[in-house]
Amino acid sequence: MSHEPVTSFLKGLAMGRNRFLYGLHVTPDDRLTWSPGGNAYTPLQLAGRLEGFLGFIGHLVKTGAMPETRGELPVPPASREEAKARLGAAFDRLRAAALELSEADLARMVPTPWGEPIPARAMLTGANQVVSYFQGQLNYLQLIYGDTNANIPPNWGREEG
Repeated sequence: MSHEPVTSFLKGLAMGRNRFLYGLHVTPDDRLTWSPGGNAYTPLQLAGRLEGFLGFIGHLVKTGAMPETRGELPVPPASREEAKARLGAAFDRLRAAALELSEADLARMVPTPWGEPIPARAMLTGANQVVSYFQGQLNYLQLIYGDTNANIPPNWGREEG
């Protein structure tokens, strides 16, 4: 069921998907597994973490319960193609879960990792903010290795949602 809160969420989700996947697309092959050091993630590790986050949120809004595998992250993808395929599928699953939500589902209180339940509607809003956070991390890695382009996809903002 698609209605305004879900439609708005899906538009933001499509934009986040397009931007992150485009960022992976323009990352040079030799930088996909590169980290500036310390605990900084590589672009492929960021993709794996984003995949895990999308699955977590999808499960949470669909079922109203924490996933049993809470805290377990997928093994990072081994290649750009694998990352794009896995992320595409994770975005698709979250999109499908959101499309099933009714107004009552959106108002339902869902648990959070920080322990304070919030309406599923707020969880969706937060999900798009976290996708943007991962995008910012990818852009920062790109800047560190010298890519000063913002890497905005040519069709950004015109995706179907």
